[in-house]
Amino acid sequence: MTWLIVAAGFGAGVLAGLALVVVEFGAWALVTPRRSSDPAPFGSDEAIRAVAADGVALAGRWIPADRPTGRTVILVHGFIDGPGMMILDRAPAVLARGWNVAAIDLRGYGASEGMHSTFGAREADDLRAWLDVLAGLAPPGEPFAPVAWGRSMGAAIALRAAVADRRVRALVLEAPMVDLRSSVAKVMRNKRLPMAPTLSRLVVRRAGKIAGTSLAGPAMADLAARFDRPVVVVHGSNDDLIPSAVARELADSFPAPAPFLEVPGARHADVARVGGAALLGEVMDRLEAAT
Repeated sequence: MTWLIVAAGFGAGVLAGLALVVVEFGAWALVTPRRSSDPAPFGSDEAIRAVAADGVALAGRWIPADRPTGRTVILVHGFIDGPGMMILDRAPAVLARGWNVAAIDLRGYGASEGMHSTFGAREADDLRAWLDVLAGLAPPGEPFAPVAWGRSMGAAIALRAAVADRRVRALVLEAPMVDLRSSVAKVMRNKRLPMAPTLSRLVVRRAGKIAGTSLAGPAMADLAARFDRPVVVVHGSNDDLIPSAVARELADSFPAPAPFLEVPGARHADVARVGGAALLGEVMDRLEAAT
């Protein structure tokens, strides 16, 4: 009997140790941005700079419309991509309608300073700093009309910033990250890890301690209920990270339920590419009607 107790204790210790390894690895992976090189310059793009409230230097790319205008789409990338891919898949459609494009490097990505990604805890304020910079780029006499287009994590950041800053005229939320812990749990289940919900909570909590701020943040549905300007939610029918039903619930959480554009066959990272010109044209039609 004694050896059974010893074996059980040893096994429990091994499992606990493995769980700690998973939590620590997952937490660091969650807050460590993946720096990637941008593609070649897009047309007449130029480097732009902003300074966050905590002094972090932020970088981005500015692509003005052919004719001077104050209407600007701010592209906010997700966790695994960068501004370069946002530009390639979306900028041509935006510029064709006579809007400016600003593609920003979130802190820790691209040429921006910063060590940790915080899923909006700090990035929402960073986006407000960008609004100050971009307002200064509007031609004299042209009203500044910014729209934030966020993908995945970028959608959560865009909504959080827009609730706090009424200068944002409208939002495009593409494959929006609705709940970080649920998404982490989904990744863990895909990797066949046991106790995914429990481990995901521990990962997100530990990641917040590493980053020095909570990653939980306000619930997206609660934020949506406070945003009274136009919104378009775009989602892939085969999203393997955030189910369409969850994104649709978010769309319905706004005071005036947001249009929900579901792209057949699209997964989490290829919504704009699969939707193509038809999807991007519809999104721009709605933005022009709203602003």
